[in-house]
Amino acid sequence: MSKKAVNTLDIVEIDNLLGMEKLQKLQLDNNIITKIKGLNFLVNLRWLDLSFNQISVIEGLEKCNKIQDLSLFSNKIKEVSGIENLPELNVLSVGKNALNNLDKTIHYLTSLKNKLEVLKLAENNFPK
Repeated sequence: MSKKAVNTLDIVEIDNLLGMEKLQKLQLDNNIITKIKGLNFLVNLRWLDLSFNQISVIEGLEKCNKIQDLSLFSNKIKEVSGIENLPELNVLSVGKNALNNLDKTIHYLTSLKNKLEVLKLAENNFPK
């Protein structure tokens, strides 16, 4: 698998969002973000797309408890976690990551109190 060439327009980290408390939709797909951070101020965020980045851990979403749609498709995530504080979560896309334990993933997700109706897990490393 070839590495994505770094473009001077690629976003490397999430930053400079102070003062954007009313923001409801944030689309940062197709960048080279490695860590979810800098979202503490986005208390009204409902839709977050971080697909096609380099994220390995789901974190930094504690204050974003209004998120309804979270897309982390095609990253490097090995384990689904860090979404305990998302009671409004309705759509979760974590397909094409590095997940390898389907039972653990399902057990974690079913233990959460949210509104999850759509779950996308395709193209992970789950054993057959």
